[in-house]
Amino acid sequence: MAFNNLGFGTLVSGQTARWWYRFDGSDLGAQYCMVNPLNPGGSIVANDQTKRRENDGTITYLVSFRNEGGVSTNFNLSGGGLS
Repeated sequence: MAFNNLGFGTLVSGQTARWWYRFDGSDLGAQYCMVNPLNPGGSIVANDQTKRRENDGTITYLVSFRNEGGVSTNFNLSGGGLS
């Protein structure tokens, strides 16, 4: 399942964050998540993609990202399945 414009955040230059996202707890298989920089000069790298099964059986997806640009950057997430 593809997704765009999920969430909203801001990272200052050099800052790293870890975010999670879910699809009603459903297991949608392998998902790939990118960070979508929303302002000029933004350069954010996504890595450490993780899929976690919670104690109640639901699925949570996680991703880490780092602002490698020289400016504070607004962003949201986009991505989708690997099938």
